[in-house]
Amino acid sequence: MAGTEENMVIKDIQFEVRSFRFEEPMKVAFATIVDMQTCIIKIITDEGINGYGEAAPFSYVTGDNLETVIAVGKELKKELVGLDPRAIGMIHRVMDGMYAGNGPVKAGIDIACYDIASRAAGLPLYRYLGGNDPCIHSDVTIGIDEPSAMAETALGWVQKGFEIIKVKLGEEIAADAERIRAIRAAVGKDIRIRVDANQGWSVKDTVRISRILADLDVDLIEQPVRAQDLDGLAEIKRSTDVLIAADESCHSIYDAAKLAAARAVDVVNIKLMKCGGIYNALKIAAICEGAGIPCMIGCMGESTLGNLAGMHLAAAVDNIKEVDLDAVYILKQEDVYGGYDHRGGRVTLWDTPGIGCIVKGE
Repeated sequence: MAGTEENMVIKDIQFEVRSFRFEEPMKVAFATIVDMQTCIIKIITDEGINGYGEAAPFSYVTGDNLETVIAVGKELKKELVGLDPRAIGMIHRVMDGMYAGNGPVKAGIDIACYDIASRAAGLPLYRYLGGNDPCIHSDVTIGIDEPSAMAETALGWVQKGFEIIKVKLGEEIAADAERIRAIRAAVGKDIRIRVDANQGWSVKDTVRISRILADLDVDLIEQPVRAQDLDGLAEIKRSTDVLIAADESCHSIYDAAKLAAARAVDVVNIKLMKCGGIYNALKIAAICEGAGIPCMIGCMGESTLGNLAGMHLAAAVDNIKEVDLDAVYILKQEDVYGGYDHRGGRVTLWDTPGIGCIVKGE
């Protein structure tokens, strides 16, 4: 049956692989990342309103790869064609009924559905989600290197107008401490610094280095220990004044509830590719708000499209207090662009319907 204003339906879902390279290799505790492959998802409706999403698998964190994204996506498509893309709860019930996990492909479909819904409403996504301020403030990330090189890189970002620096650590704590000392000396006292150990430290070492990081006025330590070690996170949280954040420890609404019940962290980093998209991210933010835990919104190397979805979410949700959506600054990408303007890490979203991303060739 043809769609009407009250009854829009999905006619097709298309999957296209695209590749992006980092401006410089990004070394983290578990890998050195040179490039990222991603899948752009296009949902076509009978009303002529199409939406775009992104499924960016990152096997180190989610266990997914492009093959699983496309294979699962094609199976989901069989059940989603004919449904109203604006009925996002129903879309997720269908996807979750077919597959557990597979966050990236669910996120890509979810983002495309929200793009359609907000385009149909004639609103930018952040306003469709209830926000009114298009401005957010993101950090930028520095990979692991020698202290002097990291200090030089940090100073370069500060000179470009960035005011928050996120530093990848997770190696031997004496060397990691030297890295932060060098960065703090280079950027001065007014620049905010947060660190991300990507599960690289032990509980004992985290407690030790946290004292040094506190003296260096570091804001936050993200995922210092293994994702499953909630008791360790809670012990660290009790032992330091530096904020402790969960990243790999939180993939789902159930993980968020466990972290809240254990009082294990001060902050939860939401990533759309981990949790399956905006619909679940809103739930995680609400769970954390109820527990008095602020959230950060992060990324795992998505292109401008995936990062823009996170930016709109950050602009709409009060409990998302910090933004770590910096892949747009460190990836070489020409295929997807637009949707925002920035001065350093201060972003203003475009006031166009939907997400606002321009996909080359479409």
